[in-house]
Parts: sequence; C-alpha cells; structure tokens
Amino acid sequence: MEKLLIYRERLLKFIAARGRYIQSGIRFLSGFILFYAMGRLFGYTDFFASPFFLVMMGIINVFIPTSALSLIFYVVIFLQLAHVSLEVALFFLLAVLLYFLVYQRVFPETRIYLMMVPVFFYFQLPACIPIFAGMFAGIAGIPAILMGTFIYYLATMVSQAVTQLQTGAAHGKIYSLVAARAIDNKELLLYFGIFCLIVVLITAIRRKGAARSWEVSILVGGAAYVILLFAGGYFANSEVSILAQIGMVVVSIVIAIIIQFLYNVIAVSYTHLRAHETGAY
Repeated sequence: MEKLLIYRERLLKFIAARGRYIQSGIRFLSGFILFYAMGRLFGYTDFFASPFFLVMMGIINVFIPTSALSLIFYVVIFLQLAHVSLEVALFFLLAVLLYFLVYQRVFPETRIYLMMVPVFFYFQLPACIPIFAGMFAGIAGIPAILMGTFIYYLATMVSQAVTQLQTGAAHGKIYSLVAARAIDNKELLLYFGIFCLIVVLITAIRRKGAARSWEVSILVGGAAYVILLFAGGYFANSEVSILAQIGMVVVSIVIAIIIQFLYNVIAVSYTHLRAHETGAY
C-alpha cells in the first residue's frame, strides 16, 4: 500500500511538472479521434477524412474552446450531408438550431457529451455513453446524449440510403429513403430508452453519497445496460449478440473505472498538491 502511495505521489509530481503538455496532448488526440470517427461516419468528401485535416483539427483543438470545437463539428457534418442531399442537410441544420435554442444554450457544458456519442458508437462502445453521462453530467446530460445518438443514426441511415441508390437496390430521393428508415428504426428508440434509464439510475446511486458510490454506480449501470438491451431487443425483435454485448459492456466498465480513478484521485490530489506548493512559496 505504501508503494502505491509513493507511485501516486511521483505521478502527481510528474503531472504538476508537465501538466500543460499532457493537457495539450489529450486535446490533440481528442480532436483527431473525434474527426476521424466523423470522417468515417460521414465519409462523403475526401478532404474531411484526409490525414491533413485530422492532424489540423487535432492541433486546432489544442487552442480553441469546446464551444468552437462544437461549431466546427456541426459545420463539418452539415457540409458532408449537403454533399449527398441538401434536404437532409437542411433538416440536420434545423434540428441543431432547435436543440441549441431549447437546450444547449442553457447547458453549454454538455457539448462534450454530445460529441463523444458518435465516437463511442463508431468504436462499438455505446455502453460508455450513459455511464459517462450519469457519472459526470447527471440527468441534465440526457438531451445531449440523445442528440448525439440521433446524429449517429442519421449518419448510418444516410449511408445505407446512399449504398442502396448506388447498387440499384432502391430508387428515389435520399431524404425519402432516410425518412422511411427513421420511421421504422426501433433500434434508435431502444437506445433512447436505455440511455435515459441508465443515466437516471447512475445519477440516483451517485447522489446517495454512499461509500464507493462511483464504483457501485458504474457496475450497476453496466449490468442494467446488458439486461435492458437484451429485454428491449427481444420485444423489438432486434438481433443482439450476447457475447459481443457482454464483452463491450465489460470494456466500457473498465474504461469508466479508469476515467473515474483519474478524475476522483489524480485530478483532486493534483489540485491539493498545487495548492500546497503555492502556499509553500
């Protein structure tokens, strides 16, 4: 136990000495990964998926606030959609404007949760979404992750419509094919319901303030996610791979525990360490 404390203190001193570089590195990776995922989901123009653009967005993200990153995020999606269907792009723009006026301008700190949703879906880790939102945003984060889920499924529906038209499997306008898929998309509604319930559950456990409530909320949230997904998939007649989903939830729980550790132990201890050093001087 003493060795662990010694290692932790060394790690904290390392962070204190190189905190600015670590933060810049994390912001670079975040911007790169975000637009890498978006380039794969909305891959209709080569430029937005090019290594040059991804590296530039990583560099730009080091220097800009989250609000500016969010604006670029929306603009890139709009331009990608406009490349294949102006009607779908205008619908997306309208949805974003309504979302901003009704919710985001009141809770601007939830922008990050919206942008992380398509990324976690792309990397097949959707269980991380409600767990993270419940841990750090609470119930106020629900609209953000629902909007992010809508963006992800809009990307998949547009991609499927484009593929159908290119292969000759369907005929008509892209917006009509997307609308038809949206009406019959039970999976989207299933995730809406699961995400809402998991966020509420995790938030309720955390607010009790019991010992190790963070770890308990993560484990309970992960288990509830599996149960709700299987039950919902059964009633919605949606195929669910049991082993794949369980493996995904286990990985999501491990990631959440690591992030929780970094947030609650290292970040808090780092703040105290800096305050102590400042007082010493």
